[in-house]
Amino acid sequence: MRLLGKNLWRGDGEQNWSYFKWKYHDNPYANQPLAVIASHERSIVGFRGYFATIWYLGSNDNRVVILEPADTVVHPEHRRNGLSVAMGNFAMDQFAAKYSVLLNTSAGKNAIPGYLRLGFVSLGKKAYYRRSSFPRDVSVIWRGVLKRQEKEGDLPASRRNVLFGEFGDVVVSKSPGDEDMSRVAFSKNELPAKIRLLQDQVFFRWRFENPKGRYVFYFYRQADAIVGYLVMLVSNDMRQGFIVDYGQKRDGAIGEILDHIAKMAEVEEVDILNIGVDDHLWETFKSREFKKWGLHRLVKKIVFNEQPILVRPVKRQCSEDDWFLGGLGYP
Repeated sequence: MRLLGKNLWRGDGEQNWSYFKWKYHDNPYANQPLAVIASHERSIVGFRGYFATIWYLGSNDNRVVILEPADTVVHPEHRRNGLSVAMGNFAMDQFAAKYSVLLNTSAGKNAIPGYLRLGFVSLGKKAYYRRSSFPRDVSVIWRGVLKRQEKEGDLPASRRNVLFGEFGDVVVSKSPGDEDMSRVAFSKNELPAKIRLLQDQVFFRWRFENPKGRYVFYFYRQADAIVGYLVMLVSNDMRQGFIVDYGQKRDGAIGEILDHIAKMAEVEEVDILNIGVDDHLWETFKSREFKKWGLHRLVKKIVFNEQPILVRPVKRQCSEDDWFLGGLGYP
């Protein structure tokens, strides 16, 4: 915890421990924390953590547990000696008997070369969409250059809090309706995607207990039934909202939620960073002024690079057959 707190995470010790416990101890798809630690002269100098999720392969009856690399940190005095890659290789040797696939959707610019040395391949880049304006993008970039944080007193009253409650057919909540969300998410299984994340009540309950996340849950209701949802992670200063999950079992539900978010104007900019958005939903976002490109994205691409979707078999020495899951090839 000291290594992570000093070199990777922000926040106080208590919050970091809650986050660690949530991510590794409470993961419902692993019997124990999945991690590798490196020690030197009785001190912990490296950590590489993993968490598990379940994915459908083709049908609801065919499932696989996939390992996702998470936090990786090496003590500054031991960097540039191959320790991160060595821990990654060691993890593959330890986990290969139980797991078959590694999937990374959050590798930063500095971490990507290490994952490529570990044999990961890229399936493509994550989809990025943004609703903002040119003047707002210039303001965000300029504030970043000056490293100036907006104080709460600088914010208009409308942006200091989200209004929760019922607004016609839209319900805004602090709590996830994991049963309603899983019911809507299950309806997405009718889509033609061959490999899909399992989003049941257990998954939603665990995912949104993240103590470092500030989430707002939007539901669209029709005839007393929830037919669409959208989850937004909001920044502490209420400037940014990141759409991290959504689903609908009736066309137009997500559009109605987006219209409510725009009407309330509680965040200045809304971003979507996802593995992919189907063409039908993209039309919904595009009609509400979301764009794939803009000044802010161009700067982020130059400074931070774009996040690839990285994958490889867990086996270090793998054959062509190891790149197939239930007859489905994923390269």
